[in-house]
Amino acid sequence: MASKNFSLSPRQRMINLMYLVLTALLALQVSSSIVDKFVFLNQSLEYSLQRSRSASESALEALRKKVSEEGNPSEGLKAIRQAEALRKETAQIIGYIDRIKRNLIEQAGGGIDPKTGSVKNPKEETKVETYMIGSENTNSGMAYHLEKKLNEYVAYLYREFAHLGYKKPASPKEEGAFPPLAPDNQNNPLFKSDPIQRNKDFAQANFGQTPVVAALAVLTQKQSEIVRYEQEVLKKMGLEANFVPPLDKIVATASAEANTVATGSEYTAQMFLAASASHASLKMYVNGSPVRVQNGVGEVRFPAQGKGTKEWNGEIRFKVGNRDTVFRFTKQYHVVEPVLLINNKNKFPLYQNCANELETAVPALGAGYNPAFKVNNGKAIPGARPGDVTLVPAQAGACLLSVSSEGRELGRQEFMVNPVPLPTVYLGNAKGGEVNPEAGIPNVPKVYIYVRPDMTFQRTLPKEANYRIVTMMVTHMRGTQKLKSERINGGEISLSRFSSRPGDYFQVKVEQVERLNFQGFPENATPRNVFIYFYMV
Repeated sequence: MASKNFSLSPRQRMINLMYLVLTALLALQVSSSIVDKFVFLNQSLEYSLQRSRSASESALEALRKKVSEEGNPSEGLKAIRQAEALRKETAQIIGYIDRIKRNLIEQAGGGIDPKTGSVKNPKEETKVETYMIGSENTNSGMAYHLEKKLNEYVAYLYREFAHLGYKKPASPKEEGAFPPLAPDNQNNPLFKSDPIQRNKDFAQANFGQTPVVAALAVLTQKQSEIVRYEQEVLKKMGLEANFVPPLDKIVATASAEANTVATGSEYTAQMFLAASASHASLKMYVNGSPVRVQNGVGEVRFPAQGKGTKEWNGEIRFKVGNRDTVFRFTKQYHVVEPVLLINNKNKFPLYQNCANELETAVPALGAGYNPAFKVNNGKAIPGARPGDVTLVPAQAGACLLSVSSEGRELGRQEFMVNPVPLPTVYLGNAKGGEVNPEAGIPNVPKVYIYVRPDMTFQRTLPKEANYRIVTMMVTHMRGTQKLKSERINGGEISLSRFSSRPGDYFQVKVEQVERLNFQGFPENATPRNVFIYFYMV
């Protein structure tokens, strides 16, 4: 949830999207390939966490330097003590979560494999629940202790830094600067229509039926959120500290919202003079080109190209007294190739003229993922959520899906498309139960002909497996003599219309069967068997 007091950086939006992808994947059967992606996801989060912690330390050092250059005023020393206390509080809860992660690896994951450096049992779920959730209805697992710690940390921020304008929300529905770190599913819009998921508490939502590597990623994501909150406070302390350094000691610097960006996405940064007055007359340049300067801050924006470690050159021109001063610096950033993830909700394969639901995601793009879909066989219908799409292949064979975002193609995937399997028709009673025609039909008023879908097709796409009989020809025979033939609409046969008696038999030829697709439109369907015979007893 975005705060009213500060906005999320692209890096943080990327982390949040990866966390949403993780939450969605936990509801699925986890294959080995998905487990590998959880391992990669956790490694990415760990890397981001370490960089964020280093950035927090740099912010604290900058504050110390700023206060020192102003002669260590009492207000400045007080700000340093508050910042150091915040760093200590953050380090304690980060360490607490690290201990939980180590215990999870040992107790649930079987430790680290010395040969691979990875968790031995990454897919273990039961032991994760035992350790994190505990016995049923006891709230004894470590997740409940963690929930208390996370809530206490947020309360600490509101209490100790209220003077910076961080007001604690009056109610849970009110949006604050620091959204809860341990929310349950009750107020999560993703699960408002899911009667099972929406009632889960923090522990059950994050660690129920969760493999070890996924639980580790959840915990690392919580650590990243904690450090982000710390960074926001330290940043605001630095901006609102009323200490202006001498002009002869101004340092030119830059702050990138993300040092790791995906190819084709926008690299965003700010360059400024540390502690400079917002009304100063500044001119700023990136790689020799001027950039917009607002309130003393230059806005750096350019498309990231290629991949690997890149750098850009900044230049700030500032007049000190009657002398023009130029500050130059170099800023590094990293470009990564976006990875397109596609999940088939209905499992494979796809079926012709049917609604095949898919989920797509590109974690590296974060909230900047605005997908457009194109297929070479049929049509693609975007879903309600970004990344969701329904494929309706027009022909059996193959269907190629292309995914792009902001005009740039991100990837393609080919799916095999099967024709809808042929259904079968059978003789049944009024309740839909099957009747054995060889056993004979007693003197009943009516018999019925039903259509049975292919079992695999019905299990895969239940909304598509709807059939009805349109017309059939019923012939009444007695011995070798044909007594009457009648075309009937629907699948109901009224025997009283034929004046049958024991020994007579009937031939039913099913002439037309229709399948109703996901939009309620009919299409012809040929059954495996066309004729049904039965005799009267």
